[in-house]
Amino acid sequence: MRCYEKKRLLDSIDLLYKAADDLKNNRTYSEKTEILQLSQQMAITIGENIEEHCGCDTRTVRLLEELCEILYKAFNNLDATEHYATLLKLHIEKIEKSITDEIKCEKLKILFLPYKLSMWTAMESIWEAAMKDDECHVSVVPIPYYNIADKDNITMSYEGMEYPKEINIIDYRGYDVEKEHPEIIIIHNPYDNANKITSIPEEYYSKNIKKHTECLVYSPYFTFSTYDVTKSSFLFIQPGTLYSDKIIVQSERVKELFMSLGFSDKRLMVTGSPKADAVRKYTKENVDMPEEWKEKLEGKKVFLLNTHLNYFPRSFENALKTGNNYAVRFHDEILEAIKDRDDVGLIWRPHPLLKNKVYDSAKECIEYIEYFEKQLIESNNCVIDTYGEYKYSFAYSDAMISTWSSLINEYMITEKPVMIFQGKISEEVIKEAVINRNLNYFRFGDGGITFLEFIENVKCGIDEKKEERMNNLKQAFTNFGGNAGQEAYVQLKNILI
Repeated sequence: MRCYEKKRLLDSIDLLYKAADDLKNNRTYSEKTEILQLSQQMAITIGENIEEHCGCDTRTVRLLEELCEILYKAFNNLDATEHYATLLKLHIEKIEKSITDEIKCEKLKILFLPYKLSMWTAMESIWEAAMKDDECHVSVVPIPYYNIADKDNITMSYEGMEYPKEINIIDYRGYDVEKEHPEIIIIHNPYDNANKITSIPEEYYSKNIKKHTECLVYSPYFTFSTYDVTKSSFLFIQPGTLYSDKIIVQSERVKELFMSLGFSDKRLMVTGSPKADAVRKYTKENVDMPEEWKEKLEGKKVFLLNTHLNYFPRSFENALKTGNNYAVRFHDEILEAIKDRDDVGLIWRPHPLLKNKVYDSAKECIEYIEYFEKQLIESNNCVIDTYGEYKYSFAYSDAMISTWSSLINEYMITEKPVMIFQGKISEEVIKEAVINRNLNYFRFGDGGITFLEFIENVKCGIDEKKEERMNNLKQAFTNFGGNAGQEAYVQLKNILI
């Protein structure tokens, strides 16, 4: 018998207890008759269910038959129902114990439904914990998605073939969610059709897959840092968060933010972020450098350049109004500081959906982006990270230069320094923040430095803010040591069993 089916049997037992309690109340004869009839029908249904899965010769079925006899006697002695109610409760206790002890469960089924490989880190450490459990049957089914940014050229992508070989990937066309009915389904995409850049097939919308599981779990593909009620609430209120039974939460502070928006604390699991687990493993000892990077990067201090999805479009829009194209200016400045040096190298990792975005709403950016790519390709010390996962960039860079991006939060977990293109966040926002991003380095504002100055500091091992930054992160992530996924799996299993 499946775990969820056994759980439903035990839920039915709870209803039998309630019916026995109702008999003790001052009920009319007709009400007592109805309670006894419904109880008998429930006992028969439970028995038939057990016979279907476990056969007729079980102690539990015999106890249910005896329960029906007690119900029949109570039906013929309605004046003595209080006495029979006591007998019923004692007998129901025996049935409950028998179901618990006698009926064995099949393996717990857990289904992971990622779509983009770069977001697999939101699930990876939960998957690792589940794979170690002999009582769990694990399925990883990457689903396709539509690129919808360019309304005139909507395409479908599928990244299932790109996942690491150690993951036994199941083709989505060969997995029937309704038939399999996994007890737990884990998703990382909360948007369904509410995203303007990508969308997933309707059958995988959270409201639809919720029908085919006992516990739909949302594990955020990003980590929470700053919070502004006027700008950040959309991250908390999406279809996936609204339909999920459980939401994996990185800290008590994030739980408070969810609850301030009306979420019940019973739905929020403060286990830490599985993404933090993944990042802490992204080291040179655990990750092999891509062969095509070695000639350009080996033996150098390497900087990861992270460009956010909206950075170029907003800059080009600003240039139309003010003439100030800051994205071009700063990317050129970084090129000048790093390109073709023998002592330092650069990995550029633009947002995976950057080109989708510019083709949709900022085609004027394309020419510069292609120019920038060409400069890196032709250099002797720069590479472009086009891998689905960012583990190579994280493992083989010594520092990051970034626009504002959620990737900053994750890179901070590596304990390496970060420099941000812009200026610091206001103190008012920092007071409400989950992570204090002001503990990084900035291009502008009080204490601002140039990209070249930051590069030289990293070369010399200067990182004056490291200790304070790491103390803050340990508050921002529960189970910061790398056990978030294990804790999440244990809690989910305990809920189901």
